Amino acid sequence: MIRRLIGTMLGQILAINAGASALTFLLFLALLLTHDPPVPPPPPWPWPDAFRIAALIESIHAVPRADRALIAAAATERGLSVRLTPAVVPCTGLRLEAKGMRAVLDAELRSLMADTMVHSCDVAGTDRSEGIQVLAVIDDQILEIRTESVSPRPPPRFSPVTLPFIGTLLFLSVAVASMSAWALSRVIGPLRRLAEKADSFCGEIAVAPIREEGPHEIRLATRAFNLMQERIARSIRDRTRMLAAISHDLRTPLTRMRLQLQTGRAEIARGKLIRDVDLMQSMVTSALAFLSGNFEREEKEWLDLGALLSTLCDEFEEGGVAIRYDGPRQIQAFCRPNAITRAVTNLIENGSHFGKEVTVGAAVRHDGTIVIEVTDDGPGIPGQHLQDVIEPFVRLDPTRSGRAGSVGLGLSIVKEIVQAHSGGLELINRRPNGLTARLTLPRE
Repeated sequence: MIRRLIGTMLGQILAINAGASALTFLLFLALLLTHDPPVPPPPPWPWPDAFRIAALIESIHAVPRADRALIAAAATERGLSVRLTPAVVPCTGLRLEAKGMRAVLDAELRSLMADTMVHSCDVAGTDRSEGIQVLAVIDDQILEIRTESVSPRPPPRFSPVTLPFIGTLLFLSVAVASMSAWALSRVIGPLRRLAEKADSFCGEIAVAPIREEGPHEIRLATRAFNLMQERIARSIRDRTRMLAAISHDLRTPLTRMRLQLQTGRAEIARGKLIRDVDLMQSMVTSALAFLSGNFEREEKEWLDLGALLSTLCDEFEEGGVAIRYDGPRQIQAFCRPNAITRAVTNLIENGSHFGKEVTVGAAVRHDGTIVIEVTDDGPGIPGQHLQDVIEPFVRLDPTRSGRAGSVGLGLSIVKEIVQAHSGGLELINRRPNGLTARLTLPRE
């Protein structure tokens, strides 16, 4: 189970996250154990002893003579000896620490400092001091105060590695790992569903959009997959319908060709065979043109659309079609010339087949949109089928199915070309009869 979890993306990321959290915890713990945290330094010497001595001298000066000995005896403690004596042997040294003590007492005692002396008691013949001697003359007595020798004292050791601190650090590591795992599940979940859907789509080819959720990048991937499976499914449906339509339409010319060959009159059958072969070739060419979408490979360029439409109308008129162009002679458009020519040609062929007269119109709207309309005076299309006939391989019976070589792709090709130009195709019935195919194209 653990090995299977580690083999997944989620398991590997969780393992990395858990390892990083544990390593961070151990690193913090090691740093706290091996390095003492900074502690505030004690007040610099001789400030503590100097304040005590100054306060003691002021107190003894202020009390009656009978109570002075008691106060002196009570003030004696560790590091400080105090006595009242009629005479004393003064020390003669004056080290740096004694000078510092004298400076502090001078600032604290002020007027009393005139009867106060500060010396360091040096050991004869050595470079060692036994402490500092402070002598204060009080009436006919001398107050002698001695401090111990001055030496640096190590700062107290403080260890923050306590059970509450370790528990707090451990809780922080677990909380970070848990939140990371939850965030990863938000990312891995949509990815896993996307992978499952991709695997099932390969076997079923069933379009069922996936809900777009998760981070922005995952939503983009999901949206791209939904579009991809929709396009693949639509392409498969179009090819299936194409094969069905071609298979159905090829039966008639193949049957005629078989019967003509079986009659044995080759001279009579030759012309009919050629027509049937041309018919079959037209069907196959139309289907392949729709599926290949070669117009998308053509580069866009500036084109005089008015001149193109006028030329197409002249060519069809020379072929015997009653057609006229109604629009400006110059319309500048940025498009694929061959694709637009093919789209307009398909519409004119449809109009000339189902109507007696065709009119091609063009105009430019105030927003720069180019509108091309191909109008015929034929029977039109029932309103409920106006959108159906644009779909591939859809033909209406009986009014629009009698065209030889048609497999129902003309309007579908026009729609694909117009959509590739970010435009639109609309079919509109005229009154009392006729049909208008309207193309809208952006000028740029």
